[in-house]
Amino acid sequence: MNKIYILMATYNGEKYLQEQIDSLLNQTYQNWVLWIHDDNSKDKTVEIIEKYQNKYPDKISFIHDDISTGGAKENFTYLLYKIDNNFDYVMFCDQDDVWLEKKIEVTLNKMKEIENNNINKPILIHTDLMVVDEKLNVIADSMFRYQKLSLNNQKNIKLIAMENIVTGCTMMLNKKLAILSQNIPDEAIMHDWWIAIITLKEKGIIGFVNESTILYRQHALNTIGSKRVNLLYYLKKIFTVKKSFDRYQAIYCQYKKAGVDINPLHYTITKTLIVTKKVTLNES
Repeated sequence: MNKIYILMATYNGEKYLQEQIDSLLNQTYQNWVLWIHDDNSKDKTVEIIEKYQNKYPDKISFIHDDISTGGAKENFTYLLYKIDNNFDYVMFCDQDDVWLEKKIEVTLNKMKEIENNNINKPILIHTDLMVVDEKLNVIADSMFRYQKLSLNNQKNIKLIAMENIVTGCTMMLNKKLAILSQNIPDEAIMHDWWIAIITLKEKGIIGFVNESTILYRQHALNTIGSKRVNLLYYLKKIFTVKKSFDRYQAIYCQYKKAGVDINPLHYTITKTLIVTKKVTLNES
């Protein structure tokens, strides 16, 4: 059986952490190891992790080194660097979601299907998500429909560098891609976005499972979440000029670091087309 490493970055996650780890333990596919690094939590997160590690020593590897990485992107990057080499695939796990019981199984099946015809290529598999509130009440059964995301983006490096459609907590990387992704730069906006860009840059494959495999919890403590996309959402963004400019600067720096050729005119035209299509779909 293929060995899967699941990487979990934690910080002050005591409220939902047990529910998430329990959902991993209930997976139909069980040949995995959960690697956790904590960013010096101030609550009972470490206590919870140690309890599970003591109970499941073969399933949980806790990197407890008192290092604060600075954020989710940095923490996941640190985990990619710290894990050993005894894996076939890598997945990423947020501390506050709930994985549906076949999440690993269906993602791995898709990975194997694509690998059969793409030997030695970097491969990334991601899935849809079910958006829920903090009590797991369903907000949307598909984040792709909720946010009007287009799978066409994952076929074009310039489009995916402009708008990420890959959510980190649904990703599985094959070993070749995991190694290519170990050095995520400061210019990367988020680890999942950068890895998606690198996959296409290295002539790899991004595959999608058209099934929600995770309860993606939205709550007051989320640093990154799912927002409903409509005309009002974009009007608010347009009229916050400084934020819009800062966002462009960040995306431009990410493009440049990845070696993707882009210019302001192309960015403006393409982004406008993406927004127009989303608003049109929402209003229809």
